[in-house]
Amino acid sequence: MPVERSGLAQYTDILTALRDIVAADSADDVVRAALTSARATARADAAFWMDAREDGLHMVAGSGLSQPEVHALSHIPPDRGLGGEVLRSGGPVSTPDYSADPRAIPRMRQLLEREGLVSAAAVPVSGAAHVDSVLYVVSRARRPVESAELRALAGLASMAGELRERAVERARAAQYMRTLEDDRERSRAERELYLATAESMLSGAGLDHCLELAGDAWGASVHLEGPNGRPPQPGNPTVDRSRTTGCVREFRVPGTDNAMLTLRGAATGDDSVRVLAALVGMDLARHRAALETEIRLTDHLVRSLLDGSKDELRRLWHRALLVGLDLGVPRAVVAVGGDRHVDRALLDTLGRRVRSRVPDAQLTTFEGNAFVLWPVRGDAESTVLATHLAAIVEECRPHALGVGIGPVCRRAEDYPAAVREARFALRVGVHGRRERAVVTVESLGMYRLFAHVGGVDALAAAAEESLAPVLRADTRDGSDLLHTLQTYLEKDRRAAETARALHVHVNTLRYRIERVCKLLRVDLDDPDARFFLLLALRLSTVVGRRDGR
Repeated sequence: MPVERSGLAQYTDILTALRDIVAADSADDVVRAALTSARATARADAAFWMDAREDGLHMVAGSGLSQPEVHALSHIPPDRGLGGEVLRSGGPVSTPDYSADPRAIPRMRQLLEREGLVSAAAVPVSGAAHVDSVLYVVSRARRPVESAELRALAGLASMAGELRERAVERARAAQYMRTLEDDRERSRAERELYLATAESMLSGAGLDHCLELAGDAWGASVHLEGPNGRPPQPGNPTVDRSRTTGCVREFRVPGTDNAMLTLRGAATGDDSVRVLAALVGMDLARHRAALETEIRLTDHLVRSLLDGSKDELRRLWHRALLVGLDLGVPRAVVAVGGDRHVDRALLDTLGRRVRSRVPDAQLTTFEGNAFVLWPVRGDAESTVLATHLAAIVEECRPHALGVGIGPVCRRAEDYPAAVREARFALRVGVHGRRERAVVTVESLGMYRLFAHVGGVDALAAAAEESLAPVLRADTRDGSDLLHTLQTYLEKDRRAAETARALHVHVNTLRYRIERVCKLLRVDLDDPDARFFLLLALRLSTVVGRRDGR
C-alpha cells in the first residue's frame, strides 16, 4: 500500500504539472510548468530546458539546480553531450552515470558532480520539421531511465513544445493586436489633428496656431521656415535631411520653392509630418490664390471707380463686399507716379508701405500711375495724410515719385472727378513744382478746375502756344522778355516799380514791353488781352513749360 500511495502521489504530481502546462499563459510559464512536470514524471531531482540555435544549445530555464555555476550551461556546442546526440538523432537519450559516459562534457560533468547528480536523460522538444529544444532531467540516484519514462518525458516535451509554440504565437498575435491598436489610436489621433489643423486653417487662425497644434500633439517644436527663408540644401528632395546637432528633421512643403517644415525633438513618423507639410502647402496655395483673386477684384473694382462707367457703378456695391471695401467710408483718391510707369513690383512696395499705416487701403495701377483709396475717418486723419505720403515716398527711394492728393470721396459717383484732380495734382508735382513731392488739389486753388478741361498736357500746350513767339525770342537771343512781361503785368503795368524789381532802366523796360507787344501782336491796354496773357503765364508756372524752364 505504501508503494501504491507513492505511485498515486507521483501520478498526482504529473497530472498537476500537466494541468499547469495546459493552463500556462505565456511561453515562460509553459517552460517552468514543463520542468516541474518532467521532474515528477522521471522522479528527477533537477531539470533544465535548452533551445537549439545555429551555434548550439542555449539555456532557457532550470529547476532544482543550486550551484552558481549554472551559467556554465548557457551554451553547449551542437555536436557535444547528450543534447548534441538528441539533435543528431531526433530521439531521447539517457545515461545511468553521466560522469562515466563518453559523451559527457567536462564542465557539465563538474557541475553535476558538485550538485551530487549522477544519472541524466535528454528528450527532444520537436517543432514542425526539426528539434527546437532539448529537455534534460537529472537525478542523484545512479539508475537507468526506463524506456517508459523516456516515452513519457518525450510526450510531455512534445506537448510542452506545442503549447509553448502556441503561447509564442498568442504573444505574437497579442503584440500584433496591440500594435494594430496603437496604430489605430495613432491614426485616430493624427486624423483628429489633421481635421483640427484644416479647420483652423479654414477659420483663418493662421499657420502659427496650426503648427502649435501639431507640436502639442507630437510633443515637439514645429516651425515653417520660408517661403522666403533659408533655401533647401541639395540632396534628398523629400526629407528630408537630419541635422547632426540633435533631433532636428526638415521636410519640404509641397507646392513651394523653398519652404521647409522643421521639427525639433519629435518622435513621430515621417509620413505624419509629410501629411502636415502637404496641408501647410495647400493652405499656402489657398492664401496665394485668395490674394491673387483679391488683387484682381480690387484692380477691377478700383478701375471701375476711376473710369466712372455708369454700368459698372451700379455693380460696385457687390464687388466692394467681395474685397472687404466699405464704400460708406470716406476715402481720399491719391495718385502716385513719376517719370516712368508704375509696375507691379513698385505697386507691391507701395502697398506694403501704405498698409503698414492704414490696413484697409486699396491700391491699383491706372494709366501708368498708382492710385490709392485712402480711408479718411476724421479731420485728424485728413490732416496727417500728406505727412504719411511724404514719408512713404521717401521710403520708396531710389524711385523718384510724386504724389497728388485728390479730394475725399463719399459716394461711388465722386471717384471719377477725384481721379482727374488727383492726376492733375500729381502732374503738377512731377512736372511743375519739382521742389514739392506731395501736392494737394486744395493747394492749387482755382487751378484745380483745369483738371477737368483736358489735363496737364493740354494746358501746357495752350500756355506754350500763347507765349510761343516770346519763348522763341528768349531762346534765340538769350533775352528775358517772358520774365519782364510777367513782372510788368503782376505790377499792374507800373513802369517805375517794375523797373526797380528787374533792376533795369525805365527806358529799357519800355523797349522790352514794346518788343513783346509786337511779337505777340497784342495791345496791353486791352483788359482781355492782359487777362489771357497773365493766365497763360500762371498756367505755365503751375504745369511746367515744355522748354524745361
